[in-house]
Amino acid sequence: METTQVYTKDKHFKKSDSTISAISIGTGVVVSILLTGYFLLLRNFALEQIFYLRLLNIFLLLGGILVAEYFCSSKIAHKVDYLKGIRVGLQVTLAATIPYVIFMALYLKMNPELVTFIQTNSSFGKFLNPVIPSVAGIIAIEGIVSGFVLTYVVMPFFKRK
Repeated sequence: METTQVYTKDKHFKKSDSTISAISIGTGVVVSILLTGYFLLLRNFALEQIFYLRLLNIFLLLGGILVAEYFCSSKIAHKVDYLKGIRVGLQVTLAATIPYVIFMALYLKMNPELVTFIQTNSSFGKFLNPVIPSVAGIIAIEGIVSGFVLTYVVMPFFKRK
């Protein structure tokens, strides 16, 4: 009898995997739109060159991870297994970071004055040989690592005990 209940739980969790993925990827897309909008807002006020204002991207990503973890935990037995919660955070991170990196690569390709600013004013700018792919790669690494760390920090509050 106990094995039947375990099988039923596993079957239920497999059905909920698509729900978890839909919630986390949808949240990641919304975060990506917010990141893009925030950058365009900074660009509109000519503030995109101030590094510390770009640090607020971490808080947008953190908010997205928290929202996705909350919705996933409320959909599945009010708590999420630790590994499923980690997966939620990583899916949000990837769904938010990849479109934002593509946007930034296209933006840098269309605006050479920002590329010139990066090359002249950043400490690593002179080492960026193909500037646009290098900057896009740095943004991708920065976003993914931030998402991984934020997920591991947030997950203990949502895990199933």
